[in-house]
Amino acid sequence: MKKLVFMAAMLATLGACAQNNNQTTANNSNAVPDAVLTDDSTHWTISTLSTIGYVNTTPGANYNTYRSGGGMLVKFKFKKNGRFEFMLYVQANTYGTATETWTQVEGTATFTKDAKGQQVLLTKAEKGTYRITKNGSTTSRPIPDNELKGQHSGKYLWEKTTFPDDPNHIYLLMVDLKKYPDADINKPGSIDPSWVSKFHIPVKK
Repeated sequence: MKKLVFMAAMLATLGACAQNNNQTTANNSNAVPDAVLTDDSTHWTISTLSTIGYVNTTPGANYNTYRSGGGMLVKFKFKKNGRFEFMLYVQANTYGTATETWTQVEGTATFTKDAKGQQVLLTKAEKGTYRITKNGSTTSRPIPDNELKGQHSGKYLWEKTTFPDDPNHIYLLMVDLKKYPDADINKPGSIDPSWVSKFHIPVKK
């Protein structure tokens, strides 16, 4: 039942007219909407934390210390000049290793509508870096062009919304159309709730 309620909310927000949120003109329809712009220090964010933890049982200075299994942080930022910044941070810990990875990408962001009238975001990655730190040793390398194009450029349904049960955040809902090309806000059941990425920012006080 909870999934059905969320799905209904998702369809309603994605299907709603976005004229109030998407303040662009007919002559500049691909401009970054005011609705997704944030101040310099704020990013649209998703974060998770592993439910697994590790306790050090080896005698010594670190005996009985606790280490989280890790977590993930995903960030998007859109700029008035039609640019975007993306960052993915993943931390994965086990008994004997501690690994952190960063993926940072920059490129162009185009906001438009598809043939169905759905609000669509197109991202074209132009440059980026992979960085990994394992047990204190760090390496990095540029993201090759084929991966920028194939893995880090995307096409998404999007909508900005709020939820009554979380008055402290504003949400940017996104569905990956490269992964789920049949997603259609006009067809009930074509979007599974698990496909929806729920980025958020704090409500300004």
